[in-house]
Amino acid sequence: MHSNNLTYWLRVIFDHKRNNTVVVVPGGGEFADSIRNIQQRRNFHNKVAHKMALLAMSQYGYFLTSLNSNIKIIKTINLLPIKEDSNNSYLWLPNALLDNSEGIDETWNSTSDSIALWLAIKLSAEKLIIVKSKKIILNRSKIVENIKNNDLDKSFGLLFEKFNGEFFCLHKSEYNQLEAVLSSK
Repeated sequence: MHSNNLTYWLRVIFDHKRNNTVVVVPGGGEFADSIRNIQQRRNFHNKVAHKMALLAMSQYGYFLTSLNSNIKIIKTINLLPIKEDSNNSYLWLPNALLDNSEGIDETWNSTSDSIALWLAIKLSAEKLIIVKSKKIILNRSKIVENIKNNDLDKSFGLLFEKFNGEFFCLHKSEYNQLEAVLSSK
């Protein structure tokens, strides 16, 4: 949220016409962190905290629109608009998961990482790209280690077995590598 690289990421993703479709799943950022803190103090149910964290992801998504006017928000993946004459990059808000969790664990075991993976599976995406503030190696042999190190949430490992596409993890400073990853076969 406070990274100087954020505006560069948004430019690379949303300011260029492309032949492939990119769907961004925002994290919860400081909004989700505040929910974790309040839950620790007030001790309310994880299911409620999960719904609040989904709303935090949406809040962060709306925050991103204030940084780049080319961001197009979608709230339903069933009607994903793909147009040849426009930028095919979208920001998905997980509001639909508030009433129907679609099998996603409604605890802190499922954060934006596993929700992005869930969406990639649902869309039969060819690639999943996760951007992290910590440099991690993401490959099939490192998933358990990534989860043990809290670099990925616990639900990620269960969902990962269902994903048939390629996966990449870029550090927040590696926005200049995104186009190469998007265009790689």
